[in-house]
Order: sequence, then structure tokens, then C-alpha cells
Amino acid sequence: VARLLKKRHRVVAWNRSEAPRKEAEQLAPAAVSSLAELAGGLPAPRTVWLMVSHGAVDAVLDELLPHLSAGDTVIDGGNSFYKDSIRRAKRLGAAGVHFLDVGVSGGPAGARNGACLMIGGERAIFEKHEPLFRDLSAEILVRQHSNILQNVGMLSKERGGETAYAYAYAYLGESGAGHFAKMVHNGIEYGMMQSLAEGMAVLKASPFHFDLNEVARIYNNRSVIESRLVGWLQSGLQKHETDLKDISPTVAHTGEGQWTVEAAKELGVSVPIIEASLQFRKDSATHRSFIGKILSLLRGEFGGHEVGEK
Repeated sequence: VARLLKKRHRVVAWNRSEAPRKEAEQLAPAAVSSLAELAGGLPAPRTVWLMVSHGAVDAVLDELLPHLSAGDTVIDGGNSFYKDSIRRAKRLGAAGVHFLDVGVSGGPAGARNGACLMIGGERAIFEKHEPLFRDLSAEILVRQHSNILQNVGMLSKERGGETAYAYAYAYLGESGAGHFAKMVHNGIEYGMMQSLAEGMAVLKASPFHFDLNEVARIYNNRSVIESRLVGWLQSGLQKHETDLKDISPTVAHTGEGQWTVEAAKELGVSVPIIEASLQFRKDSATHRSFIGKILSLLRGEFGGHEVGEK
């Protein structure tokens, strides 16, 4: 909400729960408790961006659709299963309502400072809403002709000299493509996090008494594995004692990792690393380990998840 208002969009915020609604009221001119009020507060053609759990999307659409008109657009920015997004696009399309599926990466910091957006749906509807996606996505300064690792987004634009700005969003294809790409992104994330956690566990068990924070710091300075994940690892290690006594070894897992494994099997693709990292999370509740603590630490850093030992 804050970022949209900062970019001068008109916003009507909706939440059934009182606490987040009151929080939105501190920012938005209008914060409502019903979907009827939400639709009534927006001029046609409306754009409604949903950020709800994947299991709640159909129920929300059931309630919302009677209040929408032909030409309106619904954007699902949650972590929905891509096949559900394909189905929902057809359902809304039959009523003349457009649908875009958007995989969003970046966590709470992305919501405040600009996220990475993976977009699926009708290209014409994407193009109509491109200013919205530009305003919600991260803007990155790119210095050309540099050997420094950079995050480079889609749709760069020259601003003179050897610099350009890029936006972290992309139109990826027809309905379902955005959520499919985000699903695989999360599967890759599982595997990358697992390898980092396993590496830290090996370092901790070695006879060299490594300062893991110092190792993470040097790994994140021009090494081959320099990355945002290693940066978050270092940030987390700075905040906690080396043994991570206050961090839970039980690692939560959401649907995207499981969906990635299932989709890969349907497509005949072997994904042993993603599958093993998913299984580790499932087993972590009964098999306590330092690897699990590192995974939880990372989740706390990039996603703001509650990862304290209970």
C-alpha cells in the first residue's frame, strides 16, 4: 500500500481482519472490510490485486466476481498453483473479467522497496498494466561494461553515458506462466539454501574453529557464490551466536517446493536436489540439526518469518 501511494496510485485497501485493516488506514485514504465496498470504491474499469493464500483465492473470487464488471482486471499476486491460475483465467474470462497471475519475490523488503515480478496472462492486459508493474518492481542502476555482479531486470532504459536503469519485472507468457516461473523459482531457492546450509554445517564441524560470519563475509565478496542469499546468511550470522541456540531447526515448507517436484515428474525431468531439499524440510521437525537452523535463519532474514526456538 505504501509503495503504491508513494507512486501516486489511487488505493482502496481491503482486509477482513481488523489489525491489518487499521494498519492500512494509517496509509490509505480508504480501507474497507468487505469486497463489495472494495469494488464500489474503485472506478471502472477496476484493477483488483489479490494477496491472499493460495487456498483462499477461489473463495475470494466467489465473493468478488458479482461486484465486478466486464473489462475489470483481477491480479493474483500470491503463490497460487499455476494450473489453478489457468483455470481462474478461463472462469473470469467467461464473465469478461481479465486475469493476470504474478509471481512476486522479494519478501517484506520487496513490498517496501520494489519486488521482482513474474507475469502471466494476456499480453495486451499486461501492457495496459505495465506502469503498475514498473512502479511495484525494483529499479536497479546498471553500470555497463562492468565485471561486477549485477542484478539486471527487464526493460532497461538508457539515461546517458554508460549507465542504465532496469526494472525487475517480466512478461513471461500466457495465463499460468507467471505462477509457474515463481513455483520453479522457489524450488531453486530450496536447493540453493540447502547447499549453503550444508556447507556451513561442514565448516562448523571442521577442526579449524571457523568464524562462520567471517567465512560468509568473504564468500560474499567477489567469490563465485556471491549472492543475495549469502548476504542474508552473513546478516543472520552477525545477529546470533555461532551455535544458533535461539534458532529453530524445524524448517517450514510451503506448497511451491512440492509443486515443483510434482511438475517436474509430470514433465519427465529429474530434480534430485530440489526433491532432497524438500524432503529435508519435511523431516526437520523430528531430525534436529545445524543445517535446519541455518535454513531457518535464512528464512527469517529474507522473508521475515518467525524462526525462533520454541
